[in-house]
Amino acid sequence: MYDSMIKSINASELPEVDILIKNLRSKLPKVYNGKNAAEFADAFREVLKIGIAMDYKTMMLYLPSRPKLSQNLVAHFQNINKSIATRSGNKDWFHDLFALFIALPGILSLSWDEIEKHVVSLN
Repeated sequence: MYDSMIKSINASELPEVDILIKNLRSKLPKVYNGKNAAEFADAFREVLKIGIAMDYKTMMLYLPSRPKLSQNLVAHFQNINKSIATRSGNKDWFHDLFALFIALPGILSLSWDEIEKHVVSLN
């Protein structure tokens, strides 16, 4: 599932990780407020770009990740922001972020098929 989304990203045109993180942070309120596949896909694409920019190989982006569910939507977004904010002191911050992100569609009742179509179409 993630493979087609990752292949839709041109790794040679990616900016620095800090810029990608800034882009992701600007998209999080849209995901929270919109609660739809298009907004989530746009933010998830940034997460994939961050992993690619950090030189994770395709499988290493998601292999160690298991979905992490929080008690509720607000707590989930707090945990996403915490994983980003504490990245300098947490070597596994990206895997934590990825695990939180892949759990988010379950909380928002979104379809991964629809998300994948949106991510691939954002090219």
